[in-house]
Amino acid sequence: MSGIAFRNSLRKLAYNIRSIPGKQFGWRNHTVTVETRTYLGVERGQGSKLVTSTPITEAHGQPPKVRFLSDEEVALGGENKAIVEVGPITPDFGGGGTAFATLYPTLPDNTILNYVIEGPDGIARYRLVDVKTDKAGHYMVRLDRTSDGPT
Repeated sequence: MSGIAFRNSLRKLAYNIRSIPGKQFGWRNHTVTVETRTYLGVERGQGSKLVTSTPITEAHGQPPKVRFLSDEEVALGGENKAIVEVGPITPDFGGGGTAFATLYPTLPDNTILNYVIEGPDGIARYRLVDVKTDKAGHYMVRLDRTSDGPT
């Protein structure tokens, strides 16, 4: 088996395992969507808009883990209470996963990127802080709460 085939078989396994908490136990109660709003004017917020939403999912359409920082992490780590971590997210492979370009797209100046998290407490928009790609088997996304901004 080649290195790429072996890597893809491991990604497929991780992709399926990461869906278990949501599918089997109902523990994943937040959905995460990458939302782009492209305005037909020259600049952001001008003219009519086109909204595109791409859900981030693991196998069987299950959402990834969403973790809100604890009060201790905020107090001791100097973190912002509005920071949220999403992941692990399986990188794309032949049978699924999420492409890096979906998480961190290159956008024109007239486009706004938001991550939308919907859960039991409602819907909130977040801006991308960073995408951690230092692990071979997954991505981790850090988000910061935004005002809803232009709609």
